[in-house]
Amino acid sequence: MHIIIGGCGRLGAEIAEQLSADPDTDVVVIDNDPLAFDRLGGGFNGETLVGDCTDRDVLEQAGVERADGLIAVTRSDNANLMAVEIATHLYDVERTISRLFNPDREEVYRKLGVRYVSSTGVIAKLFLNEFQDESYPLHVHFADADVAMIDLEIDTGGHAMTVEEFEQDGLLRIAAVRRGSRVFIPDAVDRLERDDVITAAMKPAAAKRVAGLVREPFARDRAREV
Repeated sequence: MHIIIGGCGRLGAEIAEQLSADPDTDVVVIDNDPLAFDRLGGGFNGETLVGDCTDRDVLEQAGVERADGLIAVTRSDNANLMAVEIATHLYDVERTISRLFNPDREEVYRKLGVRYVSSTGVIAKLFLNEFQDESYPLHVHFADADVAMIDLEIDTGGHAMTVEEFEQDGLLRIAAVRRGSRVFIPDAVDRLERDDVITAAMKPAAAKRVAGLVREPFARDRAREV
């Protein structure tokens, strides 16, 4: 794997260190400020490049033409969006993810088909949840566990299946269904529809079993349709 990271703030440095720990992953970190690379710990096993991650010459120096993924986590929403758009549409990079500070722009990102992480929105929800009386903890992830909470978008193969049929292998449980603007907790006999987004607890082994029923996480054809 060849991964490019745009931005070496605290988040970019943390991602870079974790990715570079895999001996089969080559990591290149880009930042305008050479001092930013001081945030990288001694365990970082990758390359650094001084420059702008929205500059095509800089991206090409970082190996964007052979990159498997690009993660844009600068302090600028505009720079992050531009970097992933360039990587996706000009260099056919398969996986691109942008950091998003302004949650008001989430709808725009979704319409563009850009995968993003809204750090402000996630942190705000965590704090508000803990502040409310009798609230259950939010499980963002399960550390060191073989289960993850994820979103899946139903495709033609999963259309008209009941929730029970979709879950029947026992490696997946549907917690909620988003259908347009409506979100509901489904019954076992409810039928799923194409374009439904389901939130489910799933073991990694279930991914291959549902591959023909849901859209691929990084299916760019779907993004272009939007």
